[in-house]
Amino acid sequence: MWGDRRAMTKSQMKARSATLAKGLEILNFLGSQNGPVTLRTVMSGLGMTKPTAHRLLATLIDHGMARFDSVNNTYQLGMRLFELSRQVWQDLDLRGVAMNEMRKLHAATNETVSLAILTPDGGVYIDGLQSSHHLREQSRVGQRVALWRSAIGKALIAGLSYKDRQRILEEDADAILNGGTYDGLPELSRHLDLVNARGYAIEIDEDVPGISGAAAPIVDHRGITVAAIGLSGASDRLSRDALHRLGPSVIEATRLASLQAGGAPRPVSTAPQPRGLQVRNVRKLADFSNLIGESPTLSHDGRILYWVDICRPCIFRLDLTTGETDAFPQKDMVTAVAETAEGLLVAGLTGIRIIEPVSGRVVRNFGDPEADIPTNRFNDGKLDAGGRFWVGSLAFSLTRGAGSLYRVDPDGSARRMEAGLTLPNGMGWSPDGQAMYLVDTADRVLYIYDFDADAGTIANRRDLIRFPDDMPGNPDGIDIDPQGNIFIAMWDGWAIVKYAPDGTLVETYGTPFPRPTSCAFADGPSPRILVTSARIRVSSDLLAKYPSSGATIEMLLSA
Repeated sequence: MWGDRRAMTKSQMKARSATLAKGLEILNFLGSQNGPVTLRTVMSGLGMTKPTAHRLLATLIDHGMARFDSVNNTYQLGMRLFELSRQVWQDLDLRGVAMNEMRKLHAATNETVSLAILTPDGGVYIDGLQSSHHLREQSRVGQRVALWRSAIGKALIAGLSYKDRQRILEEDADAILNGGTYDGLPELSRHLDLVNARGYAIEIDEDVPGISGAAAPIVDHRGITVAAIGLSGASDRLSRDALHRLGPSVIEATRLASLQAGGAPRPVSTAPQPRGLQVRNVRKLADFSNLIGESPTLSHDGRILYWVDICRPCIFRLDLTTGETDAFPQKDMVTAVAETAEGLLVAGLTGIRIIEPVSGRVVRNFGDPEADIPTNRFNDGKLDAGGRFWVGSLAFSLTRGAGSLYRVDPDGSARRMEAGLTLPNGMGWSPDGQAMYLVDTADRVLYIYDFDADAGTIANRRDLIRFPDDMPGNPDGIDIDPQGNIFIAMWDGWAIVKYAPDGTLVETYGTPFPRPTSCAFADGPSPRILVTSARIRVSSDLLAKYPSSGATIEMLLSA
């Protein structure tokens, strides 16, 4: 009798443990998503049956761990978790949380690894691990952090609100202006925008001569920077390329430290390649290890491919007939490029301009239609058949509705054509010029507009494609073939998807990396699509397994 009761108790305990584990799986899954998700997404993402997922979600909601939106039928993390995470941060020993990840980074690189915190009076080094190299950065524990010269200082302030960051910079304005590195506060602010966008900072001999480094932020439950981990060493070991290669490892260290402390860091791509997705007829065209390769565009004769790296600012040119490549580094973030008769038209943090790429000379400056919105930046852009440049804008914080769509005419005048967007991205036009397409990545939608090619106006916006919750990835850049088919790069979806003009899915083409960013259709005897990609915030494990992340490839369509 007693034996039966003990057996039943063990069985019950095992069942309860399994239930708890599944509940925790749901919380982790909700936390890994970019926004609210449907019940179907939870089921497919975790392999749960509908009754199990529904029952566990209901329990989590009862305890404040999850929230349900009855209007949209979606679930997300509950406020009770944020209350608990606040308590974690109040009781947190930041050194203890960060040290485990610092040791891993130190063991992998044998460079000096430092921890700094942000206080009301500035940054302070609070811990560190020394390199065993003869030439190394010495311990700086207890010293002040150079907030605008050092990588760890830039990591501490880049992600702050625009108002808080400007206050810090203005307090040190004289030193910045006399420092010789930046021409003024606007240039430094643009550099910090770039640091924030890519998630890590680098320095080359800026703070201490002969010492270079990389750093990334540790964030709290609100996603606000509270500390940073930096790696530093001799500049002859840590070149600019080496520091960018180390960027993912530094991000991984701070991401894990943030998570262990209950923080909410930006998501990192860890999703494996979807089962059954085949990668065929792929050839690598160029590999510059782009952080965010974007805006692939063909020259008028189809011989030259141009594209940009947004977060390691550069314009690239590839001769498709010879295979020769050129790279034209840029001082500030560039997000889109297009060929004109006068030169290359580029959009970036300093506005919209036409440049001569080899010399960098500005041929024409169209200014910045959003010069009065320093919290925004431009994103993807394209020329229409009439030579008008269309470009989207978004908030660095991805604030909903803060983005717009602009049209810049050949005379340099700019007009806002659409407002209330969140992450406007890929765009294109139907072959007959009667429709314009626009992706809003945040809403997972491809809009279609009526397009007046003569007037350059859009009207009657409606959804052409609402991407289903169970489709991996998010829509990014697009292009249209002569038959009107729409090719869409699926960021984190490992694929280019082809849709018919009526919005019907036709085919899926697997890519050898998780984050294809955009594509350009190249017609001819062997039609193909040219695809750019990103390696930014891709986990170190995935980068090791899929080293083509950040490369530009071609995918043959006829075979």
